[in-house]
Amino acid sequence: MITQTDPFSSDAAFDALFPIYIHELSPLHFTALHVAQIASAFLAPDENARVIDIGAGIGKFCIAGSHFTKGHFTGIEQRQHFVRIGNKVIKRLGLDRVELLHCNFTDFNLQGYTGIYFYNSFHENLVFSDVLDKKEEFSTELYELYTAHFLKQLNAMHIGTRLATYWLDMTEIPGSYQLVETHFGDKLKLWMKVG
Repeated sequence: MITQTDPFSSDAAFDALFPIYIHELSPLHFTALHVAQIASAFLAPDENARVIDIGAGIGKFCIAGSHFTKGHFTGIEQRQHFVRIGNKVIKRLGLDRVELLHCNFTDFNLQGYTGIYFYNSFHENLVFSDVLDKKEEFSTELYELYTAHFLKQLNAMHIGTRLATYWLDMTEIPGSYQLVETHFGDKLKLWMKVG
């Protein structure tokens, strides 16, 4: 139940739901609401959509997606404290089509999802100054492991799977995915698996 200030009216209002240190991370690490609105509308065109966010952090994209669309959103995140914080906010807002799960991406199978959101989650393994915290292990080897797993999973998805990538430097999106549209100077790319 939303009262007083609508947390979806601005990023500042949304961030106010979280502890202060999350506010400081938000501009660089968590999806802005205007981006989430466009990406989630593409990924969840109807109530049958099941969207997965890889490296969901505190769940900002998933929470916003469940607000802006009728789809179901699942976020996976390796930082347990982020999952705990995000799930408290989900409960506080009374949202029932969103969940955050604590797990490592390499232990997760994307089959069964109709849409995938990827905000360059593996980047912190290449640029250590951009890490969210010092509680995880980071390395170029992990970047390569995660990227290989991601590409393998993308290749295994069904035709019609929707993919939204944001701030993604990786150029190896499989050829079976067709770029449908871009936004924000090509930072947000929307793809459809066609083959």
